Amino acid sequence: MHSVKRLTLVLLFCLAAGRGSAAGAAPAAQPPGGGRLELYFEALDGQGWQWFFLADTVKRRLVAADLKVYPLVEKGKDGAFSARRGEPELAESTRLAVLSRSYPGQVLSYLGARAMSPGADGWRDAAVLAGINPDELERRAATDGQTALAAVNEKAVRAGVTATALLLDGKPYEGSQRLLPLYEAVNAALPAARRVAPPAGYKPRPKAPPPAFWVALGAGQKRNDALIGAFDRYFEGIKPSVLDYALGESAAKFPWLEFLPAYIIEATPEAKSRLEGELKAGVFKEIAGYLVYEDRQGRGFYAARPAKENTLELFVMSQCPFGVSAENSVFEAEKEKLLPAGTKVEIHFIGDAKKAAGGGWEFSSLHGEPEWQENARQIFISRSFPDKFKAYLLERNRDIKSPDWEKAAKAAGIDAAAVTAGFEEAKDMLAEDFTKTSALGITTSPSIILGGREFMTGLGELIKTPGFEKVPPPGQAGAGCNK
Repeated sequence: MHSVKRLTLVLLFCLAAGRGSAAGAAPAAQPPGGGRLELYFEALDGQGWQWFFLADTVKRRLVAADLKVYPLVEKGKDGAFSARRGEPELAESTRLAVLSRSYPGQVLSYLGARAMSPGADGWRDAAVLAGINPDELERRAATDGQTALAAVNEKAVRAGVTATALLLDGKPYEGSQRLLPLYEAVNAALPAARRVAPPAGYKPRPKAPPPAFWVALGAGQKRNDALIGAFDRYFEGIKPSVLDYALGESAAKFPWLEFLPAYIIEATPEAKSRLEGELKAGVFKEIAGYLVYEDRQGRGFYAARPAKENTLELFVMSQCPFGVSAENSVFEAEKEKLLPAGTKVEIHFIGDAKKAAGGGWEFSSLHGEPEWQENARQIFISRSFPDKFKAYLLERNRDIKSPDWEKAAKAAGIDAAAVTAGFEEAKDMLAEDFTKTSALGITTSPSIILGGREFMTGLGELIKTPGFEKVPPPGQAGAGCNK
């Protein structure tokens, strides 16, 4: 989504391009007192790498401090390890675990070099720059990798770490994700005799207090710490108060909330000035004296929308490969009775419609005119030939880019001439559907709403939902097409 791109943290390799390598930095001895930093992070997670860059920079300035970095992996009930971003992340995590076990003094050099060599085989260059034979590292990863992963996983469990975390002297660092606050916190934790004095004559600038900040969460939702870190980039030191919708806290404070999770800032003149570009772009909504950001990156909840029991609403672009895959999977699951009993499936479309100056409609869709025209045909068929719609859709999805839609209509037993004759009516239907989808803030194909209120992006999220675990997984990696 454009909003996510505007607000979330810069990912690993974009950020790495502007940073000098730490390769060759000599490790310091473990400090006798405080100043011990431990970073647990997922090997391909942008937020985790941002924390590494900050902590490594601080460590290079504060030579009496210490920094250890450990990969985070998940351990299944069968004892097998996995990573959220699949095999590439698990492979990198295995190398990092081996490094921390067999080459602890070269971990920071490797990571600094790895940041500057982000390709699939960049780890080999990073190993060389860290003074390690990459063939030997690969051999150790194959023979000792599972043992090394078990060791770092056990360490994370003992530390109580389940997500990206930076610990300072064994406790979570809760300051801003900024360089100077982290530097000051680590420096203050060092024994007095080993601290670094500020530059002569330096006086910190007074800091304006951040605006009030709330995070409203639905049942089972967790706050997005990466997103909170992004807010901190606008307002240093900002700390959220967390409101629980299930306890009635969100509705009591913000009865007008429509979607959760929501990140809400008091609309002070300073806040509006700093977020002026985001407000103009529609990233934030200004409501009742507050600036509201709705986090639609994964799962959400429509607090103000009526329930639609036993209904799965699937929002797609008809020529989006991810949307096509989701349609095929859901309808296959329905055919094989793998959905909860009584589930009704609805298809809706993502795009824009506006009235033309001379009457009629002007449409726009991510994949161009052929897509919105196919959207219109599909919505017309779903309403005029409801018993034949699924057959048409599944046949059409075999070659969705083909202009010969009549072939699919014929295969489904649909009168193609009737569809052509009803195209103007179909455009009215599509304009109405686009408007409803836009009002829900849905821009990613596929998106799903269960029961009228439970929102999720991507088929992968649906498969994690109780009752829908047997829906066939998507045919390709990735989340979806963004409007």
